[in-house]
Amino acid sequence: MKPQEFKTLQTTRLDLKPLVATFDFAKEIFDIIDKNREYFRFMPFADIRQPEQEFDFLRGAEKKWKEQTDANYGLFLRADNSFVGICTLMSIDWSNESGEIGYWLNPKYARQGFMSEAVHAIEQEFSKIGFKRIVITANIENIASCKTAEKCGFEREGIMRAWTFNKMLNKREDMALYAKINTK
Repeated sequence: MKPQEFKTLQTTRLDLKPLVATFDFAKEIFDIIDKNREYFRFMPFADIRQPEQEFDFLRGAEKKWKEQTDANYGLFLRADNSFVGICTLMSIDWSNESGEIGYWLNPKYARQGFMSEAVHAIEQEFSKIGFKRIVITANIENIASCKTAEKCGFEREGIMRAWTFNKMLNKREDMALYAKINTK
């Protein structure tokens, strides 16, 4: 499959837009993570300790968007442009028509269906352009993340034992592997 230009996406309540590297935005994201460390305990990225690290991530996200290796979407409420979270199609493999969705949400917006909307929009967009396999990996203890994958129609294929090392908890953790196959 030939790489395609990534597009901004919309759902009923969200605008999914490419992440933009500004220090103010990096600080906003950092503040969300810093104030909610327990909520983000399953997410390896959350071990950041200063806004500059988030700014570096945003610069990398912009580069990967241009190179079409990751599609990092910022999630913004259509009603008032409030930042809700991030949903990414990463590990894009154009030759194998596959990728992995990863996501996180500001806890202020949890349990309102926003992430399911975003995951569905990304999965639909990339299936439409020809992706045949999209996966989600979720820490088996992160019940909300596992439920999001299942709610979006991803089938659990198994457990990847001791798959990742969580620096914040100083231990190896098991991950559930979910996949959705596009047979069209």
